[in-house]
Amino acid sequence: MTLYPANPEPSFNITRASHVVLTSQDLEATRYFYETAIGLEVTYQDSETLYLRALEETSHHSLVFQKSNSPGVCKRMGYRMYTEKDLSIAHDFFNAHGLTATFEDQAFQGRTLHVNDPLGVPLEFCAEMDQKPSLMQTFHEHHGASPASFDHVQIATHDVDTALKWYSELGFRLTEYTADDNTDEVWGIWLKRKNNTQDVVFSAGLGPRLHHFAYNVPEVANIIHVADVMSSLGLAHTMDRGPGRHGIANAMFVYFRDPDGHRVELFTSHYQFIDSDLVPKRWSLTDTSRSQLWGLPATERWFYEATDFEDAIPKKPLLDAKPVTLEAFLEKKN
Repeated sequence: MTLYPANPEPSFNITRASHVVLTSQDLEATRYFYETAIGLEVTYQDSETLYLRALEETSHHSLVFQKSNSPGVCKRMGYRMYTEKDLSIAHDFFNAHGLTATFEDQAFQGRTLHVNDPLGVPLEFCAEMDQKPSLMQTFHEHHGASPASFDHVQIATHDVDTALKWYSELGFRLTEYTADDNTDEVWGIWLKRKNNTQDVVFSAGLGPRLHHFAYNVPEVANIIHVADVMSSLGLAHTMDRGPGRHGIANAMFVYFRDPDGHRVELFTSHYQFIDSDLVPKRWSLTDTSRSQLWGLPATERWFYEATDFEDAIPKKPLLDAKPVTLEAFLEKKN
């Protein structure tokens, strides 16, 4: 097991996970789910695209949907760079290291850099977005879960070790990880650039595929309230897991599946990870409290169903640990 240290002086400064670009077969159904039920704000829509943001965000969008006649995929995972200069340095860095990086035009964003990471995940980086006033204190407009900000994504990958090595070189810090009891092989990693526990999570599985993206909400009450809202809107069936509390990151959570099957997590209560002498927390693969301190285990589909990345060919995982599912838990109880 190698826990690669984060590069303290990366060539360019990635500041945070900022947005995802997905496809939708029905933009109106998608809008209803995220605007009316979840509580995001629509910042722009036409016949082909839908842009949304959370209440504390001033940037134009953190969630983008493009119309498609095919089942939903993830087109890009988005990160912010600190400056335009960082984008130029990153362009040259990626190309010098054998990864084809190009600048592409993207609506409502400044200059945008596209590249695929070594795992096949399509990434985009920008340093600027169009700005709008925050809705943080327009309390009469808050509803659903009142999402505060885009927080992180989780990605299933066939090769966790490569993910840890590559992202550590770009300055991502490991905060928590799951390792096999007997072999010390790393099964899951929680990586961050901003000050909390995660911007991107990689877990061993058929991949690359997007497992979920997550929004931070202000209070635990918002987790319960959005579950009630889903029920009153006739959308209770979209609940995919929870509510519960993860051991990892200490997050109170609930997961839903949108009309195209994309999984969104709403959570609160994770912690800061800033000081240079903080040590990543290890979790044993057999310790189910890492997944839930309390609450029932996830269903089998939570572990195995995910959103494909556009044009990426999923590979079987190098590590294949059988998860503790709700079905297995109930069978054991009986």
